[in-house]
Amino acid sequence: AVHTLRPSDIKAIAAIGSLGNVSTMTSVTSRQAQGPFVGLLSSLTILIYNLVSVFNPSVQYYSTLGSNKTVSRRGTINLLSQAKEIVKNMKESQWIDYQNDWKLITVFQPCPSHSSVSQVTSHFDNFKKLEGILDFLYKEVPKVFVNLVDSTLLTISSLPHTSLNHNSNFPSEICCYFNNFSRLDEAVWTWSYLDNLERLLASTNYELKNDFTVVLQTSLQENKIPMKITGKELAVTALGVGLWNNMMEPVGQKQPYRFTEMPEAQCPSQEHPYFFTYRNSNYSSFPMELQIEPRSQERSLGTAIPCSDRTPSDTIPASVHNLRPGDIKVISALGDSITAGNGAGSSRLNVIDVLTQYRGLSWSTGGNEDINTVTTLASKCLLLCISFFANCSICKSKAVYICYNADVSLQGFMDVPSQARRLIELMKNDPKINFQEDWKVITIFIGGNDLCDHCKDLVRYSPENFTSNTQTALDILHKEVPRAFVNLVTILHITVLRELYQEKKVYCPRLITRNLCSCVLNPADNSDEIDILESFNKRYQEQTHNLINSGRYDTREDFTVVVQPLFEEAEMPMTPEGLPDSSYFAPDCFHFQQKAHSQAARALWNNMLEPIGKKTKLRSFVTEINLVCPNQTQPYLMTYRNSNYTYQNEKTEDYGSQLLCDDRMPSINNPTSVHSLKPADVQVIAALGDSLTAGNGVGSKPNDILDMITQYRGLSWSIGGDASLQSVTTLPNILREFNTHLTGYSTNKGGPSDMNAFLNQAVPGAKAEDLPDQVKQLVKLMKSDLRIKFDTDWKVITVFIGVNDLCNYCKDMNHYSAANFSTHVKEALDLLHAEVPKVLVNLVEVMDPLPLRQLFLDSRLSCPTHLAEDLCSCVLPIRDGSSEMVMMKEAIKAYQSWFLCKMKNIYNGSPHNSRERCDILKVISHRGVRLHNKRGSRIWHQPFLGTYKNSNWTHSSPDPTNQPDKNWGSDLLCPRPAVSKNIPTSVHRLQPGDIQVVAALGDSLTSAIGVKATDLNDLHITWRGLSWR
Repeated sequence: AVHTLRPSDIKAIAAIGSLGNVSTMTSVTSRQAQGPFVGLLSSLTILIYNLVSVFNPSVQYYSTLGSNKTVSRRGTINLLSQAKEIVKNMKESQWIDYQNDWKLITVFQPCPSHSSVSQVTSHFDNFKKLEGILDFLYKEVPKVFVNLVDSTLLTISSLPHTSLNHNSNFPSEICCYFNNFSRLDEAVWTWSYLDNLERLLASTNYELKNDFTVVLQTSLQENKIPMKITGKELAVTALGVGLWNNMMEPVGQKQPYRFTEMPEAQCPSQEHPYFFTYRNSNYSSFPMELQIEPRSQERSLGTAIPCSDRTPSDTIPASVHNLRPGDIKVISALGDSITAGNGAGSSRLNVIDVLTQYRGLSWSTGGNEDINTVTTLASKCLLLCISFFANCSICKSKAVYICYNADVSLQGFMDVPSQARRLIELMKNDPKINFQEDWKVITIFIGGNDLCDHCKDLVRYSPENFTSNTQTALDILHKEVPRAFVNLVTILHITVLRELYQEKKVYCPRLITRNLCSCVLNPADNSDEIDILESFNKRYQEQTHNLINSGRYDTREDFTVVVQPLFEEAEMPMTPEGLPDSSYFAPDCFHFQQKAHSQAARALWNNMLEPIGKKTKLRSFVTEINLVCPNQTQPYLMTYRNSNYTYQNEKTEDYGSQLLCDDRMPSINNPTSVHSLKPADVQVIAALGDSLTAGNGVGSKPNDILDMITQYRGLSWSIGGDASLQSVTTLPNILREFNTHLTGYSTNKGGPSDMNAFLNQAVPGAKAEDLPDQVKQLVKLMKSDLRIKFDTDWKVITVFIGVNDLCNYCKDMNHYSAANFSTHVKEALDLLHAEVPKVLVNLVEVMDPLPLRQLFLDSRLSCPTHLAEDLCSCVLPIRDGSSEMVMMKEAIKAYQSWFLCKMKNIYNGSPHNSRERCDILKVISHRGVRLHNKRGSRIWHQPFLGTYKNSNWTHSSPDPTNQPDKNWGSDLLCPRPAVSKNIPTSVHRLQPGDIQVVAALGDSLTSAIGVKATDLNDLHITWRGLSWR
């Protein structure tokens, strides 16, 4: 029977199918389009063949992949034709007994056709075609185990590649996608398609015979999660081994392939030496967890308002600090699918209905029915204000926003500014709204989708970018909207979703949740990925508080923003049995069900009436929430002023800049020469160096010596990307004013190996000898990162090194000589020149550290003089006029002179300037945020990138034109001096010939230190025989 089939029983292996639907391709011919995928599928099948060969060396291989006989005139791949050809070939083969030998056939099911009237119809058509193929195999092929590999989730990003131009061989039209559908639509319809497919295969239709079965193997790769194994052959091998290993797993327990290293092929176990089928896996198409339904917590969806005072103010208040609930005329919201109400009214098993946006049930703006049956913030306000306008019903995102709920499903923080503009437009154009006079409540809740995707781009979804975009949206509202009370609801503790996802006793469509929130649900417990997620989650919350605590939005009497922390410590609701209570969630186990919306509305209402600093956090959705009422003592919505609250954060000094450049457009065509490079053409930024580039202590508070080891990379002058140019002046923030898609900059804090460091590879304490290793690491990162097109993106790399060499110069003058320094820097530049195309290198001149001595020598300043020896022992402790001071001045001069010579060589034909796509600029630029911000603006002095060539610069050589005469002797033209006849008794009669003894007193000039030195290493030698005296 097929349910006791072992690998050694297989006598023939075959494959049919495709990964893409060739009929949809427009840019390539069908033959060209098939090529890469046929090769991939053939490689996967051959690997399975090789693995089976270990158990049965005589196994035979059959394939029609790529056969012209199975491609129609329109280019459509016909799987049924492939199946018929395979059957024909096996019947005619003399190597197998067609009737009695066991066969393993893998069917690669292609994507649905995109030319169908609708995506639903497309999937239904594809489903029926597949059913026809399986019916044919069931009828015609005896003794067969059919592997079905569906291509619905396979994307171009998951295919193996060897370079960052890997997609060039794969037509983008082949990728499975949903026309004009959102990511939520795609995830839900894909789940529905595969769920129905699984139910079909598990039905008795294909289980009637003991010699036939079909098993759906897990998708080759989860949606848009690229493999971490590089190299085409290794990646194909990993995919093939993953497919084999899934055949060793019971149905219902198969996992999607996700590789960080090459997987090891599994062997059949002694307990179960057979390939798994639906029958021998004891699989049920009706999930066991639904058969034993846990008891959920009962909860009323309506709310009784206990408030007796529901009257508005006698006159319309002029100040937001005197605003009563009854004064609110307009209510609105910005956010994502939680606020849009996706699935809020869906029944338990109606997963498809999650696509419906039940905006009328949304916690912050819904207005369906009344407070007695539907609890939302709007229904509470409606009861308190009979002139309230924003009544809302079930609506799709493409419908008119009659309720001013301007959020769109699965949007993130980058979309909030555009939502704010849309909301303002809607309110201004609605004749029912008096935009200038009516009081408005605007609730913003965003960030969940960003945390769900953060691992895919740590820079894009950094807490700094989250805060910056939130600030942009609030700035728009603050500038444009009069009479507004803004609720800024902090992001929830998102890792609690893992409890629901991981509990196998609770039914959830995990394919959907994995696709929607892979960065939260996929990582292993206690992994580094979870640590990063927790850190991002916490910093999203903290920086939201910091933004509002700055007082930025309390400059007008008719506008305020209040942080509402109701979700910050929310826990997973549990059933009496101790299981996660899925009744609070929509059928996809990701969005809120009406039950959760009701609780969230109650908690938000209470937060609005609670003083700042004393707001309640909703820890448990299960706990009953008693509504707070305004009273005569405190009848207003609570703000910082009427709460008598003093913001905890002091306003930080503004280190931003204003960019006055009008021309911010990129070149019409991507420049081929570095000398015609415009700022907006730069797509990648990077930096190398020491602690000054790593940002040590940039954000440290005064006198916090211990924090000096903290690397504030996001504030670094040449590579930091925290916040925006309005508050933090750095080179990346300036460049981002020209190109918002700039990448490579570092954010927040951390070491060079941390993900948020990105292309800031500076290492505290680094010296010139460490620079080549930094270059090698940087090149490796740029080549391997999918965000960077290494061969075509223009890059700016800033190199700043040398201070630590000077600080250690006196300890070993040979090792830290200017000659060795120049050798190391030249090696690094040579590597960049050889390895990196399309690059402008800023080579920043060595900083003179001597002026820093004044900070340590001036007793009026609080610099830690006891640390001078540790920080820079060769510079900071030395005294004026000492021989050490002379030595260090000469060393600094020698280091900086090398830069002049280097620039001369570059301009006069150095190999570093031999390419039009590479140039090196010397930048003269001489620790707190203020200094880093000044450096960031100094390096940016023109609205274009100046090079030696486009600056028409001529190097004036400091070297003498003629070789100096090394004969330091003199001709004495005096006649031979006479000696006095008698020894003089008076000095006034002394002739030169009378002098018998010569002596001298003095300093280093008299002792002739370094008189005959040829390099810095000889400066300490005294040539007394050459002393002028």
